[in-house]
Amino acid sequence: MTIRDSSVLMMENGGSCLPCTPDEERQIVQDLKNQSDLDLKEGNLYFLISTRWYRSWERYVCGDEPSIDNISFDSPHMNGVSSKRAERPGPIDNSDIIQNGNGSSEGDDLEVRRNLEEGQDYVLVPQQVWEKLFCWYKGGPALPRKMISEGIVNEKRVEVF
Repeated sequence: MTIRDSSVLMMENGGSCLPCTPDEERQIVQDLKNQSDLDLKEGNLYFLISTRWYRSWERYVCGDEPSIDNISFDSPHMNGVSSKRAERPGPIDNSDIIQNGNGSSEGDDLEVRRNLEEGQDYVLVPQQVWEKLFCWYKGGPALPRKMISEGIVNEKRVEVF
């Protein structure tokens, strides 16, 4: 396994909105997710993204591989040769998970449909991942939600509704 300095990758491609290769996009998002996982605390922002759009992005960056959260980056399929890679998706489209408005509003003013299930209808991504995907793809609307602490052991979860 080759260890890459993620800060070098972030400086090369992560710091700009210039188009990246699918492999670079996948690595940047994975690095941002890993970084976010190390800093879980109450008040952190997470963003809902329609599973429909997110899965099309995953097919673009991962080809036939499973979702980005289940990929081993040491996999022989991740050596730069990916089979059946999908086309680059269009703008982020969260219209299928909101119940009010036409998507021209942002954030807390928009209500998400009440019958949604995480993983089936939407995915939650850390703020840094949302910002990078939005930089690359535009679209929306942005649906930020805060992480809260619950119970005696201060279990962390994102308050979606």
